[in-house]
Amino acid sequence: MQSTEEKFLQFQLEGEELALLPAAIAPEIRLVAAEEILPVPHLPDWVLGIYQWRDEMLWLIDLSYLLGYAPLSWEGKHYAIVVEIEARSLGLVVPKVHGIEEYDWQQLHDPSDELFSPELMPFLQGFFLKNDQEILKLLMAKKIFLACSQKLIE
Repeated sequence: MQSTEEKFLQFQLEGEELALLPAAIAPEIRLVAAEEILPVPHLPDWVLGIYQWRDEMLWLIDLSYLLGYAPLSWEGKHYAIVVEIEARSLGLVVPKVHGIEEYDWQQLHDPSDELFSPELMPFLQGFFLKNDQEILKLLMAKKIFLACSQKLIE
């Protein structure tokens, strides 16, 4: 029988809000300080700027802000989850990374307009319930990537 479980990277958005991305598309996590980011003018507020990464420039975005939550406050350092899709990379900046956890795809619930904001819905594949009470939002990295790419190219 084929397993329906997959490993996901669990991280924090604003406050106690938790989210997941498939671990396979997030090969690296970096600690980033505000002074290491080069701001780029005339872009949406959720675009933090560019960051030197492996001898190339990596766009960093405030994931919470993109998803409709409050922007990050920049005391100390935050985590940049490097997401790779179709040989391109993007840094999703979040306040905290909790680690890798396994979830069963059969336990994924469909997203609901009643539970989640209109800003979050386009990026939400569904959610898992942890301990029957904690909601873990499964984000669609490709949709995030496409939304960011369109704004960065305009």
